[in-house]
Amino acid sequence: MGHRNTGTPDLLSAMDEGVLTLTLNRPEARNAMSDPMLEAMDRELAFAESSSEVRCVVLQGNGRAFCAGGDVKAMGESPLTPSALDDRVEYQRAIQRATSGRLVAMGKPSLAVINGPAAGAGLALALACDLRIMARPAFLLTAFANVALSGDFGVGYLLARLVGMARAKEMMFLPERVPSERALDLGLTNWVCEAEELEAQAALIAKRLAAGPPQALAYMKAHLNSALSAEFGAYMDHEVRCHIDCSQTADHLEGVRAFAEKRAPVFSAR
Repeated sequence: MGHRNTGTPDLLSAMDEGVLTLTLNRPEARNAMSDPMLEAMDRELAFAESSSEVRCVVLQGNGRAFCAGGDVKAMGESPLTPSALDDRVEYQRAIQRATSGRLVAMGKPSLAVINGPAAGAGLALALACDLRIMARPAFLLTAFANVALSGDFGVGYLLARLVGMARAKEMMFLPERVPSERALDLGLTNWVCEAEELEAQAALIAKRLAAGPPQALAYMKAHLNSALSAEFGAYMDHEVRCHIDCSQTADHLEGVRAFAEKRAPVFSAR
């Protein structure tokens, strides 16, 4: 596994056989977000987006939590002046697009590995990933209403698309811990496993994602991202173009040959 220099101890990054693993690394603060952590995530996700070496992104937390969201202890220490407030709005708009926004939009699959609490903006980061696996003791929590905040990092948008409007409003207005099994029932996680099995199970899923046909997966993700807003005819027209494009790739030919030869395909992003 090749470790990458992120420029901060708040985020660790490592590459292994096409899987870029990003580890939120403030365990003493339950991996609450810091500006250096988010700025490093911006850089690492930009690398993942542009590099043909990266086939899958894994997001996880070090210690006993996934991510507690914003650093509540640091909130309210010094009220912002009007000019500083405007600067903070612009900064956060940019950093949200570079993190949650990039996880949603990038043409690479992503997996959130939720070992413990995912709360507030930490929940949003987990929901911005394409897939989620939770340890059985872990839980999800919106938390924003508890500190009189409305929510950030795309949390309402992502919740509404995963669980529907009524459930999303319930979770935002009336924050309650969502245990892993309830999260599975609601469609907020794809898998639940025992805590001691989480690392191994996540690695198997990430390995499968990294072994998939990159162009086809990128098109699939783009199609699914637009599925709730696109007009059906326009959706199908674009779908056909992408499908035919894929049919001309070396990866498609490899898949057909592997099927005929009754073996697993080996895709290579061509």
